[in-house]
Amino acid sequence: MTETARPIGSGTVTLAVADGVATITLNRPEVLHAFNPAMGADLLEALLTVDGDGAARAVLLTGSGRAFMAGGDLAHLHGATGEERPRAANALVGAFHEIVLAMARLSKPIVAGINGVAAGAGVSMAMACDLVVMAAEAKLVMAYTGIGATPDGGSTFALPRLIGPKLAMEMLLLNEPVDAETARAWGLVNRIVPAAEVPAEAMKLAKKLAAGPTLSYARTRRLVSESLDNPLGQQLAREQEAFVANSRTHDFDEGLGAFLAKRKPGYEGR
Repeated sequence: MTETARPIGSGTVTLAVADGVATITLNRPEVLHAFNPAMGADLLEALLTVDGDGAARAVLLTGSGRAFMAGGDLAHLHGATGEERPRAANALVGAFHEIVLAMARLSKPIVAGINGVAAGAGVSMAMACDLVVMAAEAKLVMAYTGIGATPDGGSTFALPRLIGPKLAMEMLLLNEPVDAETARAWGLVNRIVPAAEVPAEAMKLAKKLAAGPTLSYARTRRLVSESLDNPLGQQLAREQEAFVANSRTHDFDEGLGAFLAKRKPGYEGR
């Protein structure tokens, strides 16, 4: 079953749900999907819609055309002068941070398809996803200090945890592009394929997740996120709570039955 992508809000984002996968596509190709408050509102609406849609059990996030996301809309900031600029900066960063939080709270796993340019906020958004498929030709660049700005989008939270403080500082201070092989070696991405194959490979992963135990995935996402700050004893307690809670689900029962019967499970996301 295929659903035609429909524009969300002002149209800077499109959404389609098919075969359990919600595909959210950034749709400002003329500016390489540079993030502005309008896109923030559209993307937040799309994420909230997906979170409440029982037919969507996994999310694929990508960009149309040749870019994933080129960062924040600098023209939007440059056009603001005097005290308008801090207000514009506050609105822009605040809108993006709402997206990062919404992604973290989502009850479904997210696959990023980095089909091209990923800079600044685009890297932050990709790092907020659970699995990342990157085009072999693409590069990641933080870019913030290159324009005299400071990092945002949770990059100073995610990068040190993913690659360690020294490599995080290298990315954030030097703004040197990180190629796909280096990104994978550092643990920033999961799969590398030619750019033309990114949509299919990312969809393949998303469909695999969509056919899985959705509630188990949701609890696993939370556990991994919480583990970054919890002491061992507290994390063990959280794992036990999650395991017991999940034992009440239909999919846990189905998984046990399938294992014992030596058959493929038929998960329903409940």
